[in-house]
Amino acid sequence: MGAITRRFQEKTDCIVTESYVYAPTNITHGEAVKRVRIQRSLWDTGASVTLISTRVAKVLGLKSIGKSGVSGYNEGIDVKDTFLIHIGLPTGDIVTNIMAMEFDTDEYDVIIGMDVICNGDLAITNQDNKTTFSFRIPSEREIDFANNKGQGY
Repeated sequence: MGAITRRFQEKTDCIVTESYVYAPTNITHGEAVKRVRIQRSLWDTGASVTLISTRVAKVLGLKSIGKSGVSGYNEGIDVKDTFLIHIGLPTGDIVTNIMAMEFDTDEYDVIIGMDVICNGDLAITNQDNKTTFSFRIPSEREIDFANNKGQGY
């Protein structure tokens, strides 16, 4: 039950934070918790699912739980492996049992999708051409800029 606010000194076109990716662990069988600290996790409201890089999947020794098709900005559908993960957010919270899809990129190791974002409240403002990103989990109440004159917090 935490919150994060990140302020940028200018208007930004992407929200990037730190996160952790955890391999699923059977604590009752005494398995050690394996995790990877991710320096550059992109928050993407246009992604319906969370994505993890091939590199992170290999580092954690994840086993594919299936395949899924993904379509993006390019044409066609790519079929990729899916993995069960837990994701640690910069709020200090861990969202468990996420079915993450593999992707290949050098820019980000994690793309946090709506399957994770929908567990909380997200707001992005651009007052004075400076972006402020805020996220809290779990959701506490509706944020309604239209009817509360921006007082939705």
